[in-house]
Amino acid sequence: MVFHCNGQGRKIQAGIKAPLIPVFISQLHEDEVVILSRFGVGENNDTYKVVNHGYKINFYRCTAVTRASGWEGVDYGFNFMAHSEILKGEGKNLVTVDVAGIVVWCGDMEVFPNERKRMNFDLQDVQGEVVHCTLWNGYAQQFNDFLTQNNPIENVMAVIQHAKIKLWQGQYTVQNDKFGTRLFLNEEIHEVNELRRRLLVKHFEAGASSSQTILSSQSVFPVRQEFLIDTPKKHVDEIIEIESVMSCVVVATIKIVQENYGWFYPACRNCNKKVLTKTEYLQYAKIISDEVMNLSPTSLVCPKCDKECTSITIKFKVHLRVQDETGSISFVMFDKDVMKLIGSTASDIRERQVKANDTESFPHEISRLVEKKLAFKIEVSDYNLNHDYHVYTIQKLCDDPDILAELVAGNGNGLEVVDEVFSQEGSEIKVERLSESSQMAGAAISKDVVSVTADSSVVEAEKDSGTSPNGKRSMQDVEGQNIGELSSSSKNNRKRSSRVKT
Repeated sequence: MVFHCNGQGRKIQAGIKAPLIPVFISQLHEDEVVILSRFGVGENNDTYKVVNHGYKINFYRCTAVTRASGWEGVDYGFNFMAHSEILKGEGKNLVTVDVAGIVVWCGDMEVFPNERKRMNFDLQDVQGEVVHCTLWNGYAQQFNDFLTQNNPIENVMAVIQHAKIKLWQGQYTVQNDKFGTRLFLNEEIHEVNELRRRLLVKHFEAGASSSQTILSSQSVFPVRQEFLIDTPKKHVDEIIEIESVMSCVVVATIKIVQENYGWFYPACRNCNKKVLTKTEYLQYAKIISDEVMNLSPTSLVCPKCDKECTSITIKFKVHLRVQDETGSISFVMFDKDVMKLIGSTASDIRERQVKANDTESFPHEISRLVEKKLAFKIEVSDYNLNHDYHVYTIQKLCDDPDILAELVAGNGNGLEVVDEVFSQEGSEIKVERLSESSQMAGAAISKDVVSVTADSSVVEAEKDSGTSPNGKRSMQDVEGQNIGELSSSSKNNRKRSSRVKT
């Protein structure tokens, strides 16, 4: 493993002996900030070096790992090598190098009799230089899975960190390291975005007659493509009229963070699925293994892994009420998007609360999201349609001001915004019109606003308290519930039917 040891991108390798791996495996995760103490420092004579540092960190049984926050240094510490230098062999004696570019050719994943896997592809940089790359085993599988799950016509921006330079058939190529390589594919990180911008500039400078790879701003910038081109835009009043499964984009302002639903859930560290107590799991599972049946009633079970969950983490799950010019509606925002907005992990906030003996309060970082205007990509699922359930899951959000401006400019509906003030008292939602002029200006849509608000709230209450004819709710129903003391809403997470005052 590799640690950034300061804010300037300096890195040092670290090692844990096999008997101690179970002690630390649940304490160390990629991209987390930690403070290490009571460790050893020795010469780095490892067979598989990842960074060019003469020393390494050694973990002892007494080594302490403490989570921290407020990292202000570089995120990944990339040190990219130009493709022209790679092709000349200038990196052949380096321990590892970092390589970035756009994928211009890719072969199929090969699987050999010994179950080794190989993926070949070519990377092109801003100067048009192309290097041949080979990924093996897990890295090949990661690359292949990405291509399988994403749009085949979308350009792929790839970063290979801690790669090896190899000489193959007289040509210098890039391959993954056995243990230390990281592969980033179309990631929204600063270095990749900068590469995208430079590729765009190069494309426009080359002109339309150039034989270089043609790159459009939409295909080079996946978020712009996703929010402005690939996904249809809807207004709030249109969402509840959708009759088939789809994703759509809506620009809206967060008006309420619905605190009575809590803000986190306990998740399996392996798959991020919400864990249940054995008692709860038995109510919803259709097939139950002998392993689960033999557990104690208070044991925690992962419904996806279908076994006892011994490694648990905390993930965000935040219920929002958002509004645009046509009405208001409820969304649910999950871990990655909440972290993007507030810059903290759920585990860090929960740990802070526990240390302060303040586990009942609602995080101020999340409360401050009120009045934030965002573009939400949401999913209208089978569950929404089949259960008349008008609380929608956020798949991704965008706070880029340029993208927001383009989305707003292209709405074309000419509707004036109805002035509404949302206030939260317990679980009530109040809608108050501020002036007679605003009532008159919004007369045509104010009725829809009230209808959307009331219907969504009632449906939430019905789903939260409803049961199936046989007295058992579905596994999807229980996803909205939190369990035991691990939950952020274990005391009272029921929501009454909201009243609308006009």
